[in-house]
Order: sequence, then structure tokens, then C-alpha cells
Amino acid sequence: MIVKVMKEIEAKFPTIHITGAVSNISFNLPVRKLVNRSFVVLAMNAGMDSAILDPLNKDLMGMIFATEALLGMDDYCMEYIGSYRAGIFGTCK
Repeated sequence: MIVKVMKEIEAKFPTIHITGAVSNISFNLPVRKLVNRSFVVLAMNAGMDSAILDPLNKDLMGMIFATEALLGMDDYCMEYIGSYRAGIFGTCK
């Protein structure tokens, strides 16, 4: 439901910015981190610009950089590659 609301807000007010606390979506659910990662992908696709989240969660950060690349928001995947190399997500070799 929240994704539908975000899409409608984005359509009616294209200059507005959408942000929210990622972990609120999974309150009282098992395996919260999985729900949070899934929500971030859906919300970004619906127009969410920013989020309040744990920047030390490498799985979540990896999902964000990958989603930006897949949505065409990261030219040539340069942010994705640079963030991986910087150790923001994944394991560096």
C-alpha cells in the first residue's frame, strides 16, 4: 500500500522529495532485515529519494547501490563499483 501512495504522490507532485525510516516497515516481524531490504528496493522504484537507515548494514547498502544501478540512476555503474571497492558493501579482495 505504501508503494502505491508513494507513486501517487510522485505523479501529482513531481518535485516533492520522499523519505522515511526503513526499519519502521518491519516492526514486530521476523527477519526484519530481509523485509527492510525488500522495502528499500520497492520504495526506490516508487520514487523514494532518501531514507533513514543503518549505513553499516552492508547487505542493505549493497541493495541500494544495486537498485540505483538497475534503475538507471548510476551511469556506467560507477557508484556501485566504487562503493564495492571502498568496502561499503560486499567483501573486498
